[in-house]
Amino acid sequence: MATNIADSGTSYSSLFARRNDVFAPSIWTEILKLFQRHPEPVYFGDGSPDRSLIPLDRLREASMRAWDDAPEYLGYGDQQGYEALRHLIVERMGEIGIQADASRILVTSGSSQAIDLACRVFLEEGDAVLVEDPTFLGATELFRAYGARIVGIETDDSGMRMDSLEAALRAEPRAKFIYSIPTFQNPTGTTMPLDRRQRLIDLARQWNVAVLEDDPYVELRYAGSPVPALVSLDPNVIYLGTFSKTIAPGIRCGWSYAPAEVHRLMLANREVADISNDRVMMRTAYYAARDFLTEHVKKTLPVYANRRNTMLAALDEHMPEGVSWSRPDGGFFVWITLPEHCDATVLSEIAADNGVIYFPGKWFFPNENCHNTLRLSFSTVPESRIVEGVRRLGETIKGAPGI
Repeated sequence: MATNIADSGTSYSSLFARRNDVFAPSIWTEILKLFQRHPEPVYFGDGSPDRSLIPLDRLREASMRAWDDAPEYLGYGDQQGYEALRHLIVERMGEIGIQADASRILVTSGSSQAIDLACRVFLEEGDAVLVEDPTFLGATELFRAYGARIVGIETDDSGMRMDSLEAALRAEPRAKFIYSIPTFQNPTGTTMPLDRRQRLIDLARQWNVAVLEDDPYVELRYAGSPVPALVSLDPNVIYLGTFSKTIAPGIRCGWSYAPAEVHRLMLANREVADISNDRVMMRTAYYAARDFLTEHVKKTLPVYANRRNTMLAALDEHMPEGVSWSRPDGGFFVWITLPEHCDATVLSEIAADNGVIYFPGKWFFPNENCHNTLRLSFSTVPESRIVEGVRRLGETIKGAPGI
C-alpha cells in the first residue's frame, strides 16, 4: 500500500528553490474576499476586454477552420510560431508604424511568456531591471523569480522620468534592461511622449542596456495622436505584443519581436520550456486576425471610449477635493491619487462594504512604497454601473478620516 506523504509527516519545503520565496499570496485571494462584503459590488479590477464584446461566433468559425487543417499539424512543430500568423503579425505591426521581419517574430503564450523568455536570456541573480514605478504586477513577479533587483523609476503624467532613469543607470552597474509600457501604461493609463521615448533610447545605448517594450494596448486609442513605438526608434528594442486585449486573454496568444541574437536565445529557451505555442490556437488566432479582427476592434473602440468618458465625468462629479486622476487617451485604466494621509489598501475594505472594488495602487509598486493610489478599470463595466461605482467610491473617500 502506498504511503500518503501528508500522513507520513514528510515535507518537501526544505528542498524548494529559493526563487519561490518571492511569491507572496495571490492578490486574487484578497480580491475574492472583498466580493463577500456586498451583495452587488461594482468591480473595477478587470484589465481585459468585456466578455460581452468578445466575438464568440466569429471565433468559433475561426476555430473550426483551424481544426479543419488539424491532420496536417497535430504533431510537434511550429517552435517559432505558425508562419502565416507571423507574417500577419508583421502586417499588423506595419499598420502602427513598426517595420518588422517575420523571421524574428516568436509566437508565445501571451506576452507574459515573452517576458519570461527575456528574463531567461538576460537575467542572473543580482542583476537589476529598471521599471516604471508603478508598473505591471505580473512583470515584476517574473523579474523577482529570476533573482533580479527591481529598480523603480519615478513617473509623472508623461510616464517614466528621464532624469530618474539616468540617475538609476549611473547607480546600477548590473542593470540588464529597462522594462516599459510606454503607451496607455498599466496601471496609470499614461502615454510617454516622443521626446522622452527618444531620450530613453539614447540612455539605453549610452549605458548598453536592453529595452523591453510591452505594448498590449496600442490598438485601443480613443483620443490623441499615435506616438511611434520605441522599436520604431531603435530596432534593437525587444517588442512584445498580444491578442489578449483585442480578442480575449484566454486564447493565450502573443509575440515577441527581437534582434536576431536575442530572438535565437528566446527561441532556444521556449523549445526547452514547452516546444511551441498551442498549434490549434495559433491557427485560430490567425484566421481571426486575418478575417475580422480589424473590423472587431473598430466596433469596440466607441464602447470603451464611452466608458472612459463616463468614468472621467463621474470622477469630476463625485470625487472630493484633494483627489486627482489620470486622463488616458486609450487602454483600460484610470489611476487615482488620494490625499497623502489616505491609505488606499485600508480604504479598499471600507469601499467593498459600500459596494465598490478596486486594486490598491501599492500592488503595482515594486517596493510597495506608495499607499495613497489606486487603479480603476472601465473596460468591463457598463456605463450606468461606472457612474454608480464612482459615486460609491466618492462617498467612501469623503467618509475617510481627515477628508
